[in-house]
Amino acid sequence: MSLIDDFIENSNDALQSYTANNNSFLDAEGFEQTDPVMLETGFVSTGLAKDDSEIFSLDLVQFQFPAPLVAMSVSNEILVMALETNHILRIDLQQAHDVEDIEIPRKSEVKIYKIFFDPTGRHLLITTEQGENFYLFEKWKKAKVLSKFKGIIIESVGWNRFNGSSSDTSTKKILIGSRNGMIFEAEIEPTDEFFKKEEKFCKQVYSLNRNVPITGLRIEQFPATTRKYLIVAATPTRLYQFIGNATPSKDDEVASMFENLFASYAINPVFQELPGDLTYSELQFYSQYQYQDLHYQGTAKNFAWLTGPGIYHGSLVFGSQDTGDSVIDSAKLLPYPSTANNDSTAVAEFPLSSALTEFHFILLYKERVKAICQLNDQVVFDDVIPLKPGEEVRTMTVDHVKNTFWIYTDSSIFELIVSKEDRDVWLLYLEKQQFDTALQFCKNPAQRDKVLTTQAEHYFSQKRYLLSASYYAESTVPFEEVALKFVERDERDALKKYLLNKLDKLRRQDKTQKTMIATWLVEIYLSKINTLEDLAASSAGSDDIDNFKVEQKDLEDEFKGFLEQYKADLDKKTTYNLISSHGRTDELLCYASLIGDYEKVISHWIQEGNYKQALDVLSKQASVDTFYKFALVLMENAPSDTVVVWMRQPNLNPRNLMPALLKYDHSKAPENTTQNQAIRYLQYVVQQQKNTDPAIHNFLLTLYATQSTNDESALLQFLASEGREPYYNLDYALRLCSQNRRTQSCVHIYSNMGLYEEAVDLALKHDDLELARINADKPEDDDALRKKLWLKIARHVVEKKQEIKTAMDYLQHCDLLKIEDILPFFPDFVLIDDFKDEICAALEEYNLNIEELKSEMDEATKSAESIRLDIRELRCRFAVVTTGERCSICDLSLLTRPFYIFPCQHAFHAECMINRVTNYLSMGQLLHLSDLQQKISKELNNVNHPPDPAAATYNEDDVAVFVPKIDQLKDELDDLVASECILCGDMMIKTIEQPFINDDENDLLKSWEI
Repeated sequence: MSLIDDFIENSNDALQSYTANNNSFLDAEGFEQTDPVMLETGFVSTGLAKDDSEIFSLDLVQFQFPAPLVAMSVSNEILVMALETNHILRIDLQQAHDVEDIEIPRKSEVKIYKIFFDPTGRHLLITTEQGENFYLFEKWKKAKVLSKFKGIIIESVGWNRFNGSSSDTSTKKILIGSRNGMIFEAEIEPTDEFFKKEEKFCKQVYSLNRNVPITGLRIEQFPATTRKYLIVAATPTRLYQFIGNATPSKDDEVASMFENLFASYAINPVFQELPGDLTYSELQFYSQYQYQDLHYQGTAKNFAWLTGPGIYHGSLVFGSQDTGDSVIDSAKLLPYPSTANNDSTAVAEFPLSSALTEFHFILLYKERVKAICQLNDQVVFDDVIPLKPGEEVRTMTVDHVKNTFWIYTDSSIFELIVSKEDRDVWLLYLEKQQFDTALQFCKNPAQRDKVLTTQAEHYFSQKRYLLSASYYAESTVPFEEVALKFVERDERDALKKYLLNKLDKLRRQDKTQKTMIATWLVEIYLSKINTLEDLAASSAGSDDIDNFKVEQKDLEDEFKGFLEQYKADLDKKTTYNLISSHGRTDELLCYASLIGDYEKVISHWIQEGNYKQALDVLSKQASVDTFYKFALVLMENAPSDTVVVWMRQPNLNPRNLMPALLKYDHSKAPENTTQNQAIRYLQYVVQQQKNTDPAIHNFLLTLYATQSTNDESALLQFLASEGREPYYNLDYALRLCSQNRRTQSCVHIYSNMGLYEEAVDLALKHDDLELARINADKPEDDDALRKKLWLKIARHVVEKKQEIKTAMDYLQHCDLLKIEDILPFFPDFVLIDDFKDEICAALEEYNLNIEELKSEMDEATKSAESIRLDIRELRCRFAVVTTGERCSICDLSLLTRPFYIFPCQHAFHAECMINRVTNYLSMGQLLHLSDLQQKISKELNNVNHPPDPAAATYNEDDVAVFVPKIDQLKDELDDLVASECILCGDMMIKTIEQPFINDDENDLLKSWEI
């Protein structure tokens, strides 16, 4: 059993013991983080059951080799094998039955040394012991010789994964490490042209100046700077780093891309040296996204270097490094694990090859394969490779695109299957107390809960109670157990944080639990606020008082935010009692405002006598019932401000505010307040809101009429604004104004009621002649009444005032009065001198009127004579019609039927004329035309068949009467249909928008078609 398996088993046993001793975990209804899964047996699954499946397993690939295997490589699910017979076998693992056999062309005997396959599985480099190199493209059936590479024994290749796209066939700029310590830059592009070479470019860009093989090469691009590159080169004892800017080149250029980068290290190379006796080494890298996207494999995250002393590994951190710097961080050396010999002695054996996964090192030995966990350096897999007698292990290759691992010998292939590699990683990080990282690798809620619980207990043991509270809230540890822990240690702040987090995570249906916790938090907040307030009071004069006040202010703000967030979960009555018991008025008002209990807020301010604050709260309410409820007390104590608030609420019904307005007593208003606030509000309602409620208008009229002032201007203005159809009750208004001696208003009301005589009489009764004159002129359509009213005024002036001169002046104001109308009102004995001029003026006016009448009669006589002459001339007017004249409509002879002829010489049959004109007559005119025709027909029938002479009612003059009547009807008919020529009159002009061919003339239209 491995150390990891032992750790898992012990952890599960401990957890089962913990669960058995804490059955209340299952009873904490409403407080659990996740719902436990109940099985049919009644057992509650913890989700921590041990997974017995192996992470690593070795599987033999069934394949018959035609010759011993020399080298193998897998990339992007394409497997390539090199045989001793210099044949290349290429297999697409998606179609494993199809094997391509490709022969290496050779002029002399060569022996394949290594093959190098790019990550896309398209480009294959083949190097031999004799320095001959070949290239094979994915679609080729034959490899080609790379003549420019002659003499180079390739030990490693650094593929360029950061340039180009999926459609590019070129390798782009790549780096090649040779056996003698030189680095070459090259670019290979496959071509079908016979005379064109595949190698576009090959140039030495660096030399280690040491005759050692370059066993590993890697090109990495800095994420933040696309022109900056990192190149890592490995030898058996040294690890080199090259950092610098590369020179980008266009597709058609053959210039070097990395030459300038290497030039900076020509004198002082940067390397890490680990001396050892191993003559070979390997350099492996791991990228977080290398298995997800072929064309975006991400930057390498970790590396592992196989050396003599052990595996040198660490992480790569890309930042602002420049030439001479290093990107390696947290580097460590892992010694090789010991292997037991037959004599029970442990000997450290050197591996043949290695591979790097996210969490493990895979080491290949001559007879076995091992996996070492990176997190605890423990061997978690050790398996013997089933070799046949004489079979020799070659090495290991990795498909970095599909994350598959392959081990091959000279006659067999094994696949090392890796599954659920991160299955137990969370436990290892938990053991290291790296809790956040452990949470990232949890696979189910039970594992997550285990981490959170352990983390919470860890912080609790370190007395970091606030942190512990946060993690306890996310775990499924029983609520009462955690709460008691904090209560026993009097950690109120930690308890508050735990309750807040727990409250935030409760489900919506857990209403009871939410209410309990929220209420508990209210008590904790209030207690803490009062404690801080007491500390501030006891620290008066010390330096700590400011700190206590600031802390108290922050806590009060936090508490108000808590009330706003969880107001729906709190019981209204309980919360009121809690806050009141602690004497926190501001918090009480805040809570009442948050839950919409504004009546309580307003009542509080009214009790405090702060009516301005009460009105401020009231003005923000949408419910009109709240306004009605507090209208009486507010109008009595702050009338002016109350009216302002009311005027801003158009939805209020003034009728419901009348009790408050009636209660208002203007006499108690301050001395600087002159305007009656009730009148002010009702004025706004009537004038601005156009209220038509008779009760409101009557009330406003009452307020105007009952004012203590004698000035009626405001009342008269109100009455005038109502118009002829007022909304107030006229009888009530008249009675009210009479009771309050509002004479002018009564006169106005009489006038509105149409009682002009009463209005004038009342005005004259109070000797208000001007008011009487105004009302005397109001009946404009009744001249007799106007004259009567003016006579009343004149009589009053003459008889009561005895002001004859004034009475004579009224003749100028009223055109209906004459001097003879007011003479009877004068006394019998009066001097004529007072009105002599008026009498003379009247006589002169009469004379002028007589002269005007004579002139008009003369003009009428002349007009009548002129009309008689015109009639005689019309009787003599004629038109000449020849016998060949034709109707302008039907083109038939005109004289065959009754006809019309016009001054323009157009002539029409009467029937044709009527038929044409009816198209332009209105419906009313058509009905009139039909009626005339019927009447003419009836009259003609009466003329042709006169009444029976024997009839008693018959008169010989009746026939003479019928004929002029027929002529009259015919004249009306002529005026209707023959008032103008239809070809050159207005009717023809109106037809300009009509088409030449009507809808009923389609046959004529079709006759013109070609």
